[in-house]
Amino acid sequence: MLHALAHYLRGFAPAAQPAMARPGYRRELYSFTTLPVATSLIEGSVVSVLAKLHFDVSEVGFATIIAAPMFANVTSGLWAKAMRGRPKAAALTLIQLALMADIAAIALLPTDGWGPGALVALVVLGRCLIAGMINVRSVIWRANYRRDQRAQITGRFTVLMTLLIAAVPLVAYEWLNDAPGRFRVLYPAGAAVGLISVWAVSGLRIRREKSLLDYERQQHAEPFPEADPADPTALKRDSFLSILKRDHLFRSYMTWQFIAGMANMAGNVAVVRLIIGLVERQYPDAAYSRSALLTATLPMVMMTVSVPLWARFFDGVHIARFRMRHGTLWIVSQLSYLAAGLIGQPVAFVLPRMLQGVIYGGGTIAWQLGHHDFADRRLAAAYMGIHQTLTGVRGAIAPYLGVLLLAGWDERQGLPHWLGLPAFDGIGPWVFAITTAGSIIAWLGFVRLTRQVEAG
Repeated sequence: MLHALAHYLRGFAPAAQPAMARPGYRRELYSFTTLPVATSLIEGSVVSVLAKLHFDVSEVGFATIIAAPMFANVTSGLWAKAMRGRPKAAALTLIQLALMADIAAIALLPTDGWGPGALVALVVLGRCLIAGMINVRSVIWRANYRRDQRAQITGRFTVLMTLLIAAVPLVAYEWLNDAPGRFRVLYPAGAAVGLISVWAVSGLRIRREKSLLDYERQQHAEPFPEADPADPTALKRDSFLSILKRDHLFRSYMTWQFIAGMANMAGNVAVVRLIIGLVERQYPDAAYSRSALLTATLPMVMMTVSVPLWARFFDGVHIARFRMRHGTLWIVSQLSYLAAGLIGQPVAFVLPRMLQGVIYGGGTIAWQLGHHDFADRRLAAAYMGIHQTLTGVRGAIAPYLGVLLLAGWDERQGLPHWLGLPAFDGIGPWVFAITTAGSIIAWLGFVRLTRQVEAG
């Protein structure tokens, strides 16, 4: 056991990586051991605890914070255009620098009046910056790491990131239990650590970047070989619509991923809201740390454990089969949330949240790398942009459905005034019956897609 662990840990060393990948890997290793210290503080399942318990944000504001990582991906198309033809390391450096300023600014907010709204806005802005960072990093990883090694190398980065996201909030929010106002020190300190990552990525080198940038600077891409020259959608084969029109397998993949994402996003925001409410009532003196334990730490620990296993599986199969296997756990997780919600005790969520972490382990690899099984090298950013954009669309809908179906709404949320809706008490944990049904539908879709892909 110890020998296996030592062998696994040695795999993180730059010397253990392929020779051509080592220079970039070394710098990214610095980045992934410092950046998460800062970004963990605006993780939805972390900052939502501060937002609800100290800033007393509304249910809509709470849902927005949880949803921010998802609907921020709507900006990915803008990021793809803004980064087109620009040196990737310089772009990544500027994005991370802006992100550190955003995180530090949270310390300046009042906890009442305009403060809660500004907190929500800063979290959303931070997640938009992270969406840009993901878009740029996807291109860097495609260029610097081979397909048969990419998932395992980036999986190591994910392990480091998730360990820090698991540990930092638990320690930091334990510090907030007695004095929540300490967040005014916590957030600038986290941003200061993140500046090490800014320095690290500023020196990244990207293989064959000149040819990549030359291609990106072209105003028109060559049409698909089978395209009709008279078809205007063929003139830009890296546009959103033309890719979805011509790549029917990727279109199918995006369809089932959209349904699965809707179900799981709705379920995730509902379960975080439910846990914070239960913990606040039963453990008022430790509400920050125990909420962070269940909403963030447990899932992230299990994510860390599972990523290497998922990475090896991912490297050997097409993304369609990966999602089919992965989707079975989505179904089980939503059913387990329903059971825990009906029990109504925080401890009942321990095993479901651990299972959620295993799901995160596979999901983070598939989300960042899955589109490469459909795209060639030149179109990697365009395919990722489509994936991010559709993630953002469902992220702008599903989390609100989840929290409002769970908790309902009243005049404070403004929904009756905006939409003419009567007050609604919510359906409580039965929201997870709906998310389970969505997960089953998506799983059946991935089964069908797998058969199509493997049939050639």
